[in-house]
Amino acid sequence: MTPSPLIRLARHTDLDAIWQIESSVFGDPIYPAFFFRQALDLWPELLLVIEQDERLLGYVLGGLGQDRELGWVLSLAVQPEARGQGLAQRLLEELEWQLRKQGMQRARLTVDPSNPANRLYQRLGYQLVAVEAEYFGPGEPRNVLEKALHFTLEQGQPAIRA
Repeated sequence: MTPSPLIRLARHTDLDAIWQIESSVFGDPIYPAFFFRQALDLWPELLLVIEQDERLLGYVLGGLGQDRELGWVLSLAVQPEARGQGLAQRLLEELEWQLRKQGMQRARLTVDPSNPANRLYQRLGYQLVAVEAEYFGPGEPRNVLEKALHFTLEQGQPAIRA
């Protein structure tokens, strides 16, 4: 029997696989490989992976900014062959828990208006707060979505394994 996928904190040894997922899912990667290394150094609790049989199926990357109540979902990707199993939702919910644990009251993300993930985000309570026609430059529109993180830490236990 195959064990169910496990969410855990990313390790340095995962960085190549994370980069491969990034490239596989987004084509021209949004982030260069070195960014994931720096993100792991800056926010080790906010780079999570989901694996099954020691193979990474996806990752989520969060970040913190100047607003000490606002956390960011910077990237979320699941291997195409692993989609449809609820892995993206599990990763995102775990990241939200980690953000709340760090004192964040809200989570924000940007997403291409044509990305099917918009439906997932809306289903999980993210609200459209802005549409920016050239967020990443000409021809790069993004929906800006935000969610209040109302739950208390006592309402749930983290699913990750260190």
